[in-house]
Amino acid sequence: MSEPATGTSKQIIPGAGAGTKRIIDSQLGTGIAAMITCFLFAIILWPIWSMFWKGIFASLAAQGLATVDAATQAKLLQVMVEGSFFWMVINPWIWQTLIMGNYGKDKFGAKQPVAGIWYVLVAWVSGILVYLALIGFLGIWWKPFSLGLMLMPQTAADVALAIEGWEAANFFALAVIIAQIPFASLLHKWPFAGTSKQPIEGLSVLFFSSLVTFIVWMALIVPSFLHPVIDGHHITVQPFGSWPTFVAFCQAFVFFAIMPAEGAEGYPMKFFAKKQPYMAIAGLLIALAAGLTIPNLLRPIVEPLNLLPGAPVDAAVASLELSVVVFMLVWHHLFDDYPSAAMVPGAAARICTRIAIWLVGGIICGVVWLKTFMFLPYGANNMGLGYPTMGFLAGQFAFLMAVLMYNTFMDKWPWVQKS
Repeated sequence: MSEPATGTSKQIIPGAGAGTKRIIDSQLGTGIAAMITCFLFAIILWPIWSMFWKGIFASLAAQGLATVDAATQAKLLQVMVEGSFFWMVINPWIWQTLIMGNYGKDKFGAKQPVAGIWYVLVAWVSGILVYLALIGFLGIWWKPFSLGLMLMPQTAADVALAIEGWEAANFFALAVIIAQIPFASLLHKWPFAGTSKQPIEGLSVLFFSSLVTFIVWMALIVPSFLHPVIDGHHITVQPFGSWPTFVAFCQAFVFFAIMPAEGAEGYPMKFFAKKQPYMAIAGLLIALAAGLTIPNLLRPIVEPLNLLPGAPVDAAVASLELSVVVFMLVWHHLFDDYPSAAMVPGAAARICTRIAIWLVGGIICGVVWLKTFMFLPYGANNMGLGYPTMGFLAGQFAFLMAVLMYNTFMDKWPWVQKS
């Protein structure tokens, strides 16, 4: 809640630190301005990002691309460009902000936009280095993960393997989301929190959570992408029987896994425990139960609506769930969990109001997204320029990451400024 106006166009934000001011004298007004800014960023920056990395990858893979048809060329370049986004934007943001607490962001001062630009560069570089280290190491034994093959395929067979390798590698981002985020949102970095100074504390959480994430990725995702065959028989199946069904599970799981840290003030896991690790155990069980039940509840409601013609119903379910997750994160990061405790003192009323906002806003935005993503530059409209787009599901991450990095890296500058 903003303090009363005092005759100035800038307003101090309570709880945000001395010298932090809003340009717009309203919490909701600031959120709307920031949301529009992020939307414009996504529209402008995705075509630039996509065309830049398409050019880089097309040059590196030119020999292999020349051996396959146009559809296969487009597929390889699409998964390559998507990979650049997943590894350089999504994964690093989780590591830097949620796990490391933005350590080193103010190395060259807290003044924006310098601090934010510096930290964006850190994200890009760290993402590339982790990709080269992790995938390159696995590529010593797993041919689809060979960096030479993934980046510079020579034959049509190489291109097919490179597509498999990139798709499996890109899904590491999903493993990071479902396995690594809960270490911050549910476990509160236990048992490392408060045991040492930064960056040791953050690095301890990063190492342990990365180990769990790697196990989840290798056990749950990688085998189904690489199609291992013994005596002519495929020995794996896709999780839950299909990728759309698995992703629908993941989105419902993620909603409840991050809810306690995104405006629900520790609930619903605080109903069952108030100390770690019992809180995390309760939160994890709640999220798992939600992932297993919510898609089943939504499926008969969503199917008759035919929101995504020609696609499995679980694809539409997953997209709608993701829209609710996106809206919840937008409300937390750009609208500062409106309404505040000063506005609604009662915790139950305050949290229920936020949840209602997330659900109503998220569902409305989800339906609008499914009806408009084909027109947006980061959805399915390449404006005749031939750059890869993200589609109905991954496309939402282009906007979401603009929101997350705008708040945590750029501090909502220039709408919020530090004097």
